[in-house]
Amino acid sequence: MPLYEYYCSDCQAKFELLVSHQHADGVVCMKCQSEKVRRLLSVFASQRGSSEDSSYNDMAPSMGGGSCGCGGGGCGCH
Repeated sequence: MPLYEYYCSDCQAKFELLVSHQHADGVVCMKCQSEKVRRLLSVFASQRGSSEDSSYNDMAPSMGGGSCGCGGGGCGCH
């Protein structure tokens, strides 16, 4: 099952849930039970090459400056 990240418009809570794809859009807020929840775009990181000294920290500077990898906030996740 995929891990999805959500944002609640009512209480501004962010949370993650393991939900099957078919139920991913029918989620209520875990904090306030509101139905005004939207699924956020998530990014993932993968190891480049097979070197053991390659790590996520080595890749972070090349991700465009935004903490979510979207180039400084242009994607709406900030």
